[in-house]
Amino acid sequence: MLRLRAGGVGFYTNRVEEYLLNPGQTIKSYILWTHPRGGLHYDVMVTVILAFIFLTPRSVFKDSPNYLRLHPNEIVVRADGPNAFEYELNASAVVENASDPQKALKEALDSLVGAVEITRYEALRDNSGKVTGYRVWAHR
Repeated sequence: MLRLRAGGVGFYTNRVEEYLLNPGQTIKSYILWTHPRGGLHYDVMVTVILAFIFLTPRSVFKDSPNYLRLHPNEIVVRADGPNAFEYELNASAVVENASDPQKALKEALDSLVGAVEITRYEALRDNSGKVTGYRVWAHR
């Protein structure tokens, strides 16, 4: 048996329509954060924020040690196996306009860390493409 309150069936449908938002209103309410805690929309907003924080790859933010500037006489040294090392040095520590960059890097490293044999190297560039330093793999 169906019981109707005062106002008939239309009373209930009007109340339900009050809570339904069109997509534009829903997006606006998400941006303005107007939903109460514990509600479905609040949980969706929090889930989206947490997913962005934990699932976004680091590369999106261009957060890499390649963009750090080294002091002109600073060298970063990392072990890369037995008697093998990875060096990072500032571009100003290397003679500019050298015809052979590997030879210039070897001279710079020899004067600072002793005799090493360079395996390979790569130039570190800033956002504009200017060489700011070098990463060199070498062994003794």
